[in-house]
Amino acid sequence: MICLILQIEYWPYISAFFNWVAESAGILVLITGFIALTWLGFERKRRGSFLKRKIEEDKKFDITKFLRVLSYLGLIVGILDIWAGAAGLILNIPPSFKYGDITPHADHFTCIFLIVIGIAMFFKPINDLPLSSILGLIAGTVTAFILALLIPNTAVKWIANWIDPKLLLIIIFIIVTAIVAITTKFYIKALQVISKFLSWPPVAFVIMLFSFIQGILLWGFGLSIFMNLL
Repeated sequence: MICLILQIEYWPYISAFFNWVAESAGILVLITGFIALTWLGFERKRRGSFLKRKIEEDKKFDITKFLRVLSYLGLIVGILDIWAGAAGLILNIPPSFKYGDITPHADHFTCIFLIVIGIAMFFKPINDLPLSSILGLIAGTVTAFILALLIPNTAVKWIANWIDPKLLLIIIFIIVTAIVAITTKFYIKALQVISKFLSWPPVAFVIMLFSFIQGILLWGFGLSIFMNLL
């Protein structure tokens, strides 16, 4: 009931915020540049080199809390990037109001960039977490919970003639958890590899530079690098 009240009361504000996100992709591109800057600082200090890609983990390594917090804020920015990019492509929304005044349709290059970099931002803070196992546990728990709620008592009594219903739920939980974990492991691993590559200092520097230039052009002048190259 409380969730329903909150949804009714605050939904217009939530809807307005996400509409603004979809119409302000240029600002998100600019913010993405600042996140890439934190990647550059974080990875440069962690690796001890600008170009070196593989290093042995230094147990004494420490990073300032400011850079670490900014890196984790990238997860939120990544979700907004994906939303803005997907909404722009699907609904043909210009990436900024000034861009819309000049070219009243989406900039596909910006949309694709936001989706790709948004996925990378989402996975970067959780590279070290067993995400496939976590998703498997969530899927197994949700499946078992839904089955426990939806299966009628008559069916429970019939199942009890063959196997303990609680044991059956445990078996279903284990099977679903294993299937989801194994299925998602490969895909998540690939996304995490892409995320690590994009945060490699030389690549992060290029992303940062592009994001600053593209964001300023979109937001301030209603132009796009891609549009100018055509």
